Amino acid sequence: MYILFPPLLALGCGALLTLWKHPKPRNTFTLLLCLATSCLLALCCFQMEGRAVTLLTITPLFSISFRIDAVNRVFLLLIAFLWPLACLYAFEYMEAEPHPRRFFMLYLLAYGCTQLLAMSANLFTLYLFYETLTLVTLPLVTHHEDSDSLQAGMTYLKYTMGGAALGLIGLIVLACNGGSGSFLPGGVVGNSTSMENTDLLRTAFVLSFIGFGAKAALYPLSRWLPRASVAPTPVTALLHAVAVVNAGAFACIRLVYDCFGVSLLRGSWAQIIVVLLSAFTIFFGAVYAVRERHLKRRLAWSTVYNLSYMLFSAAMMTQAGLKGALTHLLFHGMIKIMLFDCAGIFQQKAQAEYVPELRGIFHAMPWTVVLYTIAGVALTGIPPFVGFLSKWNILTAAMENAAWYTWIGACAVILSSVLACVYLLEPAIQMIFLPGQNPRWKDPSWRMLMPLGLLAVSIVLLGIWPDPVWQLLSSATALF
Repeated sequence: MYILFPPLLALGCGALLTLWKHPKPRNTFTLLLCLATSCLLALCCFQMEGRAVTLLTITPLFSISFRIDAVNRVFLLLIAFLWPLACLYAFEYMEAEPHPRRFFMLYLLAYGCTQLLAMSANLFTLYLFYETLTLVTLPLVTHHEDSDSLQAGMTYLKYTMGGAALGLIGLIVLACNGGSGSFLPGGVVGNSTSMENTDLLRTAFVLSFIGFGAKAALYPLSRWLPRASVAPTPVTALLHAVAVVNAGAFACIRLVYDCFGVSLLRGSWAQIIVVLLSAFTIFFGAVYAVRERHLKRRLAWSTVYNLSYMLFSAAMMTQAGLKGALTHLLFHGMIKIMLFDCAGIFQQKAQAEYVPELRGIFHAMPWTVVLYTIAGVALTGIPPFVGFLSKWNILTAAMENAAWYTWIGACAVILSSVLACVYLLEPAIQMIFLPGQNPRWKDPSWRMLMPLGLLAVSIVLLGIWPDPVWQLLSSATALF
């Protein structure tokens, strides 16, 4: 039961935020709770790997069970690192926003739900908390309660709940064909002597991959993510660049390696479909990112195709592909939260939402512009930043696979990296080299800049010395 203590702490104590009306004690409590939860979660990741707990057995095939293993440990450590930083950033940001008490309560509830989703020991539990996370984050998307926010929330709800319904098909088909949905290396076929109903299983896999991929903005279920950028930036940055969207990518990784199994899927028409769909989403998202002039929506389209990097790499169904997917899940989360946070600073402090409005802003907000530029360069894949490492792993996996459809995906990755230089570095060039604007603008306080500075240092250091990450990933991919 100890592995459940961190998520239950976030869920239980998060509800206590309603007791504090004054911002100072509320913010202090929120930050201390986030730090305590993250420290306990990191401790569980390293001390309790392999431990499992079952809360409720509904039928012999369906139970609510949790386990920490080498794969979900990557996701858990990422959210443990980013959530306290996101909270510290949000304190200053939410001073100008309505309903901060409700916001932080939901923020902590989302932290607990994300942990429970990542710790899921079977597909039924993952599906349950996949849906719960949607319901908890919906009020955050509609936080402003205006027409744009409500429409974005309805779009988010329809796409993700509809996608989850497709995911349910996979759970039912697995249960009817000898699989419990438990996450085991090799999946249902790798742990069964029967190879019957392969076409049915492959069809269920494709539908489930697309369904769970809705949260990862897989085409054609990707348009909800740019629309959700109307939410406050702390929501956009953390939930729609890290937690919610990575939950979709993480679910697809589990489907491939731990539910259906690579022995059933590799080389089949099902693999070809998901690889080509991921490759198209990469190209589609990169083109729309270049076309978009609103900075937050541009970054949202960037998230669309970067998530498909993970899906494409996982769909290669090799050990190298799994390593590439987990590497990009880790590094993209760190980079993208920086970019969204910088965009939020420009929007709130300088009322600059569109790229042309950022011209010359470096002269008034130098620290924020420098941090944006570091993150932008990292995401393009320029060495020695971490973005280069994850893209290198993905392309290496594609070259090793050597199938025609993985070559198409590799070309999409290369082309999107070129386009990333356009849509990410264009704002930086305009901010630094074009004439300055309103001198009354200035950088925010340390509460916003310190989290971004820590992320920038992490991006540079891990790019130069990635050994701790490789050790973490080597254990995650050892069984495949």
